[in-house]
Amino acid sequence: MPPNLGAAIYGAITVGALLAAESAKRETYGETVAAVGLALVLYWLAHGYAEFLSRRLQHGKRLTAIGLAETMWHELPILAGAALPLAAVLIAWAAGAGLGSAISAAVWIAGGTIVVIEIAAGVRAKLSGRELVLQALLGAALGVLVLALRLVLH
Repeated sequence: MPPNLGAAIYGAITVGALLAAESAKRETYGETVAAVGLALVLYWLAHGYAEFLSRRLQHGKRLTAIGLAETMWHELPILAGAALPLAAVLIAWAAGAGLGSAISAAVWIAGGTIVVIEIAAGVRAKLSGRELVLQALLGAALGVLVLALRLVLH
């Protein structure tokens, strides 16, 4: 398991929400990929900095380059969690698909990623039957919220 799977989940949710807000009528592939990529990097930097600042406040520590770098490394899975949905957009672009279709596919993949991670957590916890289904439904609820955002905005 990656050391910070929670950050990967944040990345999947964030990229899904960012893509859900994109409009294929107003943006191009290049603009969409650039905007989402920049927003994800900004989110990663902000999240990492906030984590580091929080720890420094709690423990009365100084700002150090090494401490900041370690925190940023720990939060790097945010970008990894966003990779699969963003890759779907890039693949669709390369295949010549319409941007709207690419965004829809990526949003579905982001939602599905959350469900898969939730199921993996349930399997790893040796859940079965009803418990596993309930856990998968929790992941599905978050995925549905990402999809609902797409519907509300467009």
